[in-house]
Amino acid sequence: MTGGLVVSVSGSSFSVKTENGTVNCSCRGKFRRIGLQPLAGDRVVLSPAEEGFVISEIAPRKNSLVRPPAANIDTLLIVVSAAPPQTPEIFIDSLTALAGYKNIRPVICLNKNDLDPGENLKKIYSPIYEVFSVSTVTKSGVPELRNALGDGICLLAGNSGVGKSSLLNALLPGISAGVSELSSRIGRGRQTTRRVELHALPSGGYIADSPGYSAFDAVEMELGDLDLLPETFPEFKNFLGKCRWGNCGHAGDDGCAVTEAAENGLISPSRRESYLQLRKTMLQAEKQRYR
Repeated sequence: MTGGLVVSVSGSSFSVKTENGTVNCSCRGKFRRIGLQPLAGDRVVLSPAEEGFVISEIAPRKNSLVRPPAANIDTLLIVVSAAPPQTPEIFIDSLTALAGYKNIRPVICLNKNDLDPGENLKKIYSPIYEVFSVSTVTKSGVPELRNALGDGICLLAGNSGVGKSSLLNALLPGISAGVSELSSRIGRGRQTTRRVELHALPSGGYIADSPGYSAFDAVEMELGDLDLLPETFPEFKNFLGKCRWGNCGHAGDDGCAVTEAAENGLISPSRRESYLQLRKTMLQAEKQRYR
């Protein structure tokens, strides 16, 4: 038997990187019976089969995502833009919350800075998260971002047309990731990513593109425990546990320390609004589950 890393998944075919090179293989039927399938990013054990190898074991995961189907993610690189198609702040906040739930390091890449530097987004997010300003045209900021990704598994996420594939091409010249022209009619790009594939970084880590998200995909598919939502907003930390009521939902209740902090300018109004929108969406999803 030998071990390896799943670097690509296409249907029922898996590419696994081992010490002796990359092999294509299938997985044992026992995984289908228990509703488990190997994901890109999984550490697996391979066993000899009639033709090549088969995945026989999947190591415990530290995290996983439904969309894109990937596991053991260290960094969520959230690609955003102040230039068309502009990234809504609720979209950014949905993904930073998702990263918080999954114990993933969120990094915000402000792309297309040659078209719009996005000063307002920098003002909101730089005090809270790592923010890199990048242009895939001039290549400004690309080396700094590449060096910051480290040796783990990084997943790109962003709304369609924001330039994820272009960024991947800039980070890894010669990779030739599919890039589509921005549609001037609808103001967004066509989705070009079809599967999850990990690409090796010079640092020893891996990076993968992902399908475009709609604003609340992360909430609908991944965020489950409403009580944990406030903890996914780092700027709330100093005010949690200081509300008048122990079960405060931080939604404008009398005596809420988070609400008071927002009113006093200690929390960004847009971040506060995103929290309220996410909370409302999660409450609605919770009601539907119990109907």
